[in-house]
Amino acid sequence: MFQLVVFVLTIVILFIALNIWLKAYTRHDKALRVPDVTLQHLEEAALSLKNNALRFEIIDSIRNANHPAGVVLEQRPSAGSKVKENRIIYLTINSQEEKYMMVPNVKDFSQRQAIATLQALGFKIADVRFAPSEYRDLVIDVQHEGLSVSNGASLPVGTALDLIVGQGAGSEKIAIPELIGKSLDSAIIIAHESSVNIGDIYYDVEPDNKRDANKYFVYMQDPAPHMHYNVGKRVNVWMSKNPDMLLSPDSLLIEDIEIDF
Repeated sequence: MFQLVVFVLTIVILFIALNIWLKAYTRHDKALRVPDVTLQHLEEAALSLKNNALRFEIIDSIRNANHPAGVVLEQRPSAGSKVKENRIIYLTINSQEEKYMMVPNVKDFSQRQAIATLQALGFKIADVRFAPSEYRDLVIDVQHEGLSVSNGASLPVGTALDLIVGQGAGSEKIAIPELIGKSLDSAIIIAHESSVNIGDIYYDVEPDNKRDANKYFVYMQDPAPHMHYNVGKRVNVWMSKNPDMLLSPDSLLIEDIEIDF
């Protein structure tokens, strides 16, 4: 009986000791908050992370003309996250130089094929405009800032391009697609594939940054889904990240919203 008691006490003591060691080893009760180093120059960001017992690794370099070269554009984990000491913070920095890419010749491509080809190379589609043409949905021209992009021209990756697409003969009507519940990027793709464009964009609360804007979804659109209009119609969208906005869409009437044109 005595030996059994000694054995049980030994097990309990070992368990308590192991638990204390694990807590000390993993710093169970110690967590650091990640500082916000976005828009800081890399040297400043590195020092800030070092002073907070954190490491960093650059995982990408992109070009954003709206910010100085060499600043941090994105960080993961995000600012305010709780992490362990010595955690690696992954940074995306603003490139020193713009990366150029040759714009492929997408004339006579279908609208969908042209968009996919250009986006795969890093270009953005700013607008799709429709012009009279014998062949509907075929790309007639690619433009940048109102000028045609010549064959073989090179432009910075991320440049916004406009597509001029044939609208075909006659006055064919197309159905407005359903955009409710979609992110803005998805809504733009769906709109373009349906031969319409995204018009004005309204946020119930202005997003803090691009990462925050990616959390928003369309909760209302005008014109409404399935109504028929000419190709090229612009669809205005209202954005929110509040899921309750999707629960009672019938209570959100266009007429009740004041819009400054």
